Amino acid sequence: MSKLTHWKKFHNPDYIGAYAFEPGQEIIATIKSAGIESVTGSAGKKDDCMVVRFKEADLKPLICNVTNAKAITKAVGSPYIENWSDQKIQLYTTTVSAFGEDVEAVRVRPKQPKTVKPDLNPTHAKWKGAVDSIASGSSSIEIVKGYFTISKENESRLLAEAEQLTQTGEVVDA
Repeated sequence: MSKLTHWKKFHNPDYIGAYAFEPGQEIIATIKSAGIESVTGSAGKKDDCMVVRFKEADLKPLICNVTNAKAITKAVGSPYIENWSDQKIQLYTTTVSAFGEDVEAVRVRPKQPKTVKPDLNPTHAKWKGAVDSIASGSSSIEIVKGYFTISKENESRLLAEAEQLTQTGEVVDA
């Protein structure tokens, strides 16, 4: 199927809407901030609304209604907007009844999306940094595992290299 263009894309609204999604598409976004902002509606009326902004530069902010705020609360495990920063959420579209008709709306899944962590191995660009941070004590294998998947063999190698760096100040290529 060829890519379809929703007519609302030509009006370039300041906030994300269902028009921004391809049919069936879901978007994983990282929250940058949430707060009250003055929003000008299509009729020119200004309202103070909760707006969620995202770290992804190509993603417009979301005017966050009560339904989406409750879903974000469930997804991130906190009702406090200060705790939402850096949390990933999953956006999708669905049909809802609003203003006397059925319309497409953006919604937030009430569970955080499962994201695939990169595999950490000796050829990965972050390997040396992981060795250095464990050796210096500024990190631990548990913290590294929060960002990467790592095989038992590579975990042992990482810890051995960190220990060697701690003792000798240099790592000999194994």
